[in-house]
Amino acid sequence: MNSNMTLVCNVCEGETDCRFGYSNRVHQPFSFACPHCASLMLVTMDTSSPPQTKFEFKGCEPSEGQHRLFSDHKNPFVDLHLDFPVRFGKYIIGNTPYMMAAQELNGTSESVAEGQAKMAFHNQRLDQLNYFSDRTDEIKVIIRLYSGKNKQLFKKRVSDFLNKDLGPSLQPQDINAALYQFLTFIFLPFFHLGEVKSLVDWITEITMNLAGKPLDDFVRNIIDTGFLSTLQKDCLKLYSDIYSAELPLRPALYLDLIHGYEKAKIAARVSTKDFQSYKDLYKDIIEVFSRQLILVAGINNLIHRGDINAFPTINGGTLSSITKFSEKTLSERFKYLDDCWYDIDREVIDTEVRNSIAHNNVSYNDVTQIIEYFPDGGRIEPTPAQQIYFLDFMRMILVAFREINNLHHLVKCLFYYEYLILQNPERKNK
Repeated sequence: MNSNMTLVCNVCEGETDCRFGYSNRVHQPFSFACPHCASLMLVTMDTSSPPQTKFEFKGCEPSEGQHRLFSDHKNPFVDLHLDFPVRFGKYIIGNTPYMMAAQELNGTSESVAEGQAKMAFHNQRLDQLNYFSDRTDEIKVIIRLYSGKNKQLFKKRVSDFLNKDLGPSLQPQDINAALYQFLTFIFLPFFHLGEVKSLVDWITEITMNLAGKPLDDFVRNIIDTGFLSTLQKDCLKLYSDIYSAELPLRPALYLDLIHGYEKAKIAARVSTKDFQSYKDLYKDIIEVFSRQLILVAGINNLIHRGDINAFPTINGGTLSSITKFSEKTLSERFKYLDDCWYDIDREVIDTEVRNSIAHNNVSYNDVTQIIEYFPDGGRIEPTPAQQIYFLDFMRMILVAFREINNLHHLVKCLFYYEYLILQNPERKNK
């Protein structure tokens, strides 16, 4: 279902033809920049009383006779849909975002049945997001309770939320089990469960094979210094932020289903919020990921050289300790992860975008949704810009978050090593 209307900007009085595609959410907030003056225009659809739809407007108003076809093309045209990328261009009858997405899935699949299955999978994830989006505040409260002192209250709230008896135990391993059950249940739309399960099995196998004094010392050190606990808390903050970004992440989730998708190749838009709202989220994700690599490096050194401080020789030199590794920049850290046990997708970690944001060397065109970033910015002489679309940027956030989530399970496994191995009375007495 779609609604057509012409909107008049409250700032410049310019007219824009809009086609609103319906999602399966009750409240559907859209925002976009006026093509004439770039002022923000917001429209919220309320579908709680079907077949009627209630519209609320901010920064714009509907013109008289707004429900029509836009055959004359006299005004700029904007396609809007929460769940799919929306393309630039002229209004074409029938080329709705949903129909374009369905055609794209069929065209990039081996059969129509496969394309239909992909669309059904996308809709399933959207239904999950819709269900949990109304409970975002409750989700954030439960995550915050984990870091507090009242573990009994935390576990009770998780049990109530999951509608599942988690037992009375307040042992740290059982508290952590409740946490990760909760996170897996809530954030399932954002990651691939099979990939996570395989990774957890792989980490468990590695730690069991490495069990012994070098690994014991490493785990004790990162726990005694508070590094592992602080890293876990910083991971948890990102989970809350991701649910706050679930609306612009919906089209990015759709891109999971496109075979051969390439960043900066699809001129498509997102129908809600803008770059300024989420630029710091990507920077924060990359910062946490960079610190997670310290754990990856320690395990990698144990696997290859039996010592967390034994790094490979690079260009005739080497690092003397894991502490020295922690002082390196993210881009430098990668080269010390030789034949790494954890397969890092380097394409999803764009240090140039991250550094440009961190140093405010970035600009955003609200109308075209093009982000220009300047990796060599800050100099007197002008420096060349690179470009990505806001949709690509949200895709980067999604995939980087998956890396964070994967390595958060490494944090979990190292805590379990402490609880179940290092604190095992029988092992202590040996």
